[in-house]
Amino acid sequence: MIKRKPTYKQMAFETAIRNPERYKDILLETSNFENKVLNDETLLEIVSSLYLSGIVTSKEVIIDSNSTTKSISQQVINVNSTRRADGGFPKGYQSRFWTYMRTLSELGFVYAQYNKPFLLSEIAKKLIKNEIDEQEAFSIQAMKYNRKSPYRNVLNDFNYFKFILDILKRRNNISYEQFVVSTFSLNGDVDDFLNIIDNNKFNDLSDVEKFVRSKYKTNLKTQTILRDYPDVILRLLTITGFISIQYKGKVIIYRNIDKDNYIDNLLNVNVTLTEKEKEDPYLYFKKFEKYNTTFLNIVYNQRKITKEIDGYEYVKKVNEIIKEYNLDEDKIKKAIQNIESQKYVIPEFQYITKSLQLEFFISMIIAIKYGNEFAIKPNYKADYFGLPISHAPGNKGDIEVYSKKEYWLIEVTLIRNITQQLNSETTTVIRHLLDDNKINQYSTKYLSFVAPYIHQDTEYFFNYSIILYNKSSQKIYIKPYIINDFIEVTLSKNNFQDMEIYTNQIIEQFLKQ
Repeated sequence: MIKRKPTYKQMAFETAIRNPERYKDILLETSNFENKVLNDETLLEIVSSLYLSGIVTSKEVIIDSNSTTKSISQQVINVNSTRRADGGFPKGYQSRFWTYMRTLSELGFVYAQYNKPFLLSEIAKKLIKNEIDEQEAFSIQAMKYNRKSPYRNVLNDFNYFKFILDILKRRNNISYEQFVVSTFSLNGDVDDFLNIIDNNKFNDLSDVEKFVRSKYKTNLKTQTILRDYPDVILRLLTITGFISIQYKGKVIIYRNIDKDNYIDNLLNVNVTLTEKEKEDPYLYFKKFEKYNTTFLNIVYNQRKITKEIDGYEYVKKVNEIIKEYNLDEDKIKKAIQNIESQKYVIPEFQYITKSLQLEFFISMIIAIKYGNEFAIKPNYKADYFGLPISHAPGNKGDIEVYSKKEYWLIEVTLIRNITQQLNSETTTVIRHLLDDNKINQYSTKYLSFVAPYIHQDTEYFFNYSIILYNKSSQKIYIKPYIINDFIEVTLSKNNFQDMEIYTNQIIEQFLKQ
């Protein structure tokens, strides 16, 4: 294969996966194949497992309770038969695998090459084991990243993440329009970029398009230039915790000032790659691994000095957000009801992932209804204004509500797949409710599990838990909810009574049987 001559190109990542939080599930599922050679047989099993677990979906791949990777393999082959060869992988399901590995490879999470052993980085393993969270993992890998790599045939040779952080350290904020222009930087020259935005007015995206087509001679489609590429980069930047996105008539990008000390420490680590390492995937991967101890120490030190917002402070933050964005119960309720659609009822929050939006909106509804009576503590990571950036670490529940006597845990998910719902959400939340020493002081505990759909097996699990753990000295009330039912109960402030009624009914049914 003849390699094309490299040119300067717009900054880009794989656009097929817009939500970077999906990468954790992908890493978890593919981790079962670590050290296996990525030949056709292994690749078919991996891609089939992604369909089976619900990470990848298609109407042409039928999954039921009896499905296995082998039973659906022919469907997987058929549905991917027209996919072109890519990234050194042959056409078909093999190149489908590369769709989910390209960005993970660019960021050094994995080493994934056709007919080579599949390797996971130390950071990927720690993320899967919940030893670090998404924000920590992506912020580390972003600091190692380089535009010129074995995966990008470009002349641009710098770390874009460091470039944009340097810009935001010298300017309080930039507009989305200016951000798009930044993705065309040739060499990461901050002074050059600041000179461009100081001497050109980018009032709207049409101004941006005219400018970049003239200056950088790009022939990409308008949608690609202005939305597709910048959107994915912005979402990756958000999950690192480096930035805050706010909407003030237009999208404005700020540096997350709560992370200034952390960002400065990361920026002080100088990651250098040789020309060989920029061309060889294995050398690229191995070089990234050499910096893990340094970066992990920064992460662990940051944890020691990070002050968690308590449940009473959160209620104040919610009131500020509601006032700033002119929100009310009806608007938030409508946003929750449309959470799975492509429609943004509150467009100001479009860069918050759907699953995080759900946690955020439910937290706000609870704060509105119960804020005077309880402390409310969502465990997602937020920026300095209080807008969510990434999910809670794996060892914490989603939303905690508590007073002196009562503790209420709310676990929120958009997962519909039965296997994922059972494996990822149920046992962890029960373990947290029972084993966390911080909440064992409460004599009465409540648990609401909230999802768009409750599978019968999920319902059975929670009903079984009610029977099994009702023997303890503590009172534990549990109920699984579909989203709309939970919102209606919350708006009527009937949550505690509703969980008590449901739990008592399950116990009565068990005793009768």
